[in-house]
Amino acid sequence: MADVVTLALLVIASILFFGFFAEFIFRRFKIPDVLFLIILGFVLGPYVWGLVSPADLIDIAPIFTTFALLFLLFDGAFNISLSSLIREFSHSFGLTLFNFLISSILVMIIMLIAGHSPLPALLTGFLLGGVSSSFVIPVLKQLNLPSKIYSLLALESALTDVFCIVFSLTVIELITLGTFALQSTVASIASLFAVAGLIGLLAGVVWIILILKVFKEHNYIMAVAYLLMVYVLTEFLSGNGAIAALFFGLILKNSKQLSSIIKGILTRSKSEKKKALKGDLGVSITTPSEEYFYHQLSFFLKTFFFVYIGILIDLSDWKALLVGGIISVVLLGSRFASFLLTKHEKPEYRALVNSIFARGLAAAAVAQVAVQMAVPGAIFIAKVSYVVITGTIILSSLHLFVVQKKYPSLAPLPKVVGKK
Repeated sequence: MADVVTLALLVIASILFFGFFAEFIFRRFKIPDVLFLIILGFVLGPYVWGLVSPADLIDIAPIFTTFALLFLLFDGAFNISLSSLIREFSHSFGLTLFNFLISSILVMIIMLIAGHSPLPALLTGFLLGGVSSSFVIPVLKQLNLPSKIYSLLALESALTDVFCIVFSLTVIELITLGTFALQSTVASIASLFAVAGLIGLLAGVVWIILILKVFKEHNYIMAVAYLLMVYVLTEFLSGNGAIAALFFGLILKNSKQLSSIIKGILTRSKSEKKKALKGDLGVSITTPSEEYFYHQLSFFLKTFFFVYIGILIDLSDWKALLVGGIISVVLLGSRFASFLLTKHEKPEYRALVNSIFARGLAAAAVAQVAVQMAVPGAIFIAKVSYVVITGTIILSSLHLFVVQKKYPSLAPLPKVVGKK
């Protein structure tokens, strides 16, 4: 028993060290760290060393996946600034929705051709419809970009993570409800997300009051515990806990702007109202060090989750490998449709937009949720998703490498430029 525990602790420590090393390699040589993590998982898995098998993780997988999914949305909300969202909304939202819909439709068509029924095919389309913020944000931080392009791509990755999760969970709800009566289905889904949104917003307001009036200090661990309680309460009231986590994160991230706007509404002074619109009257409920803690926790989850994906890759299912490979290439080609919406940008920025299309953590997390909820065809969908995640990371990295060689102005700088 002691040997098993010692080996487990050694593997955990080694994975964490490897995660930091992979991040260093990414900063130095621009090879995505998530690719190394997937490879490490595959090496640890049944096809190479055989130290870990999917069956060994079956008991902890549901808890780990659920926490990763809700924290992914919570931390992802910290990449969505209210001011940036308003300023870049029309352009970024248009690009996001355009790419998401094209990708989702193409993936759905491929799954239909592969013999799947419409709803599971639609689920796969939404699941693989968006680019991954776990890939995009670290890449953008390494490039020399103006704030407009940085915000455009950062918002796209944050929004498509949300789209991927929200639309996929909606389809899962459709499947589990087992009814296709339009009125009752729409009412059930609307109720599900309305409850989640309301609880998330109220939880954010309550947390702000607790920090300012009761605790009067920032307790990071307490915030995570509170987040878990928000999830549990939302699920208990028949809402979607992950969506509640998103709204909770949005309130915390934009607490200064929101509280300033509220004070502006309550005041009669014109000068104060002008200050309120600029966010000068508000109070930020999160500190930079607190956001850094959340990002570090996300790094921890990301490291183990991508290693977990590597362990789950199944080389024995040739159909999943074939379908996943085809989808990866199709997603590469579909990204060139972005040229239609980036006509006014410089050639190097248009090429950059087209080179960033990797799928990642959101897709993998939702695929696991589908498996746990026994969605028809979910095991095959999950296998395809892991292949697509790996394939798009490789293809996107190669495309990005070519673009950087062609346009030296995009070369990484010692300091981050253009990041808000």
